[in-house]
Amino acid sequence: MLEKLKEITRDKTRDNLYKNLLDIGLKCNLAERGIVEEKLFNPWHRKSLGIIKINSDYPIKYINIIKKWGSKNDPPRWWIYFAIPTPTSNSEEDYAEVKSIRKKSIPIFGRVKSIDWKSNNNGKNLANKFTNDSEINSLSFKLGDIKVQSLHENFSGYSIELEFNRARFPMLSAPNVTMNISQWNTLNKIAKMCID
Repeated sequence: MLEKLKEITRDKTRDNLYKNLLDIGLKCNLAERGIVEEKLFNPWHRKSLGIIKINSDYPIKYINIIKKWGSKNDPPRWWIYFAIPTPTSNSEEDYAEVKSIRKKSIPIFGRVKSIDWKSNNNGKNLANKFTNDSEINSLSFKLGDIKVQSLHENFSGYSIELEFNRARFPMLSAPNVTMNISQWNTLNKIAKMCID
């Protein structure tokens, strides 16, 4: 009975995304729990729900699902990190960051009207490319906020952070964690831009 209750209340965000990726034709698997990749963007006040390894031929090689538990006035949040392992420098001075700003007709609850891209100095070139790419803008418009960061020191490469459109009410698992093959290909288009 206790095991059944645990299964009912368990956060199934990773399972749901895994099934979605299989449905759109990707070769992937659920990694064992506790592997080092779970530490990617996982500070003490959040929890990794586990890794999905991508076995198809894409620059994105694994996905880390991170959850921040909610409180009385703050619903839980989930972030999906798409990792692109590739050699990068060990210096934080080379850190690049680009993030989407979704401008809404009415703050918080309004419809998204447009996408702006903000960056640090090292990310300006990428921000310009994203601004001029309709597929990348559409991805943020439809799925949620996107942040691209270069990785240094403990991890090497780049990460695409996607916070799917947030729930307005507390939920056990993240809502709307789905994408189609076109959106997956656009994520990998971003990954290729980072590597090139």
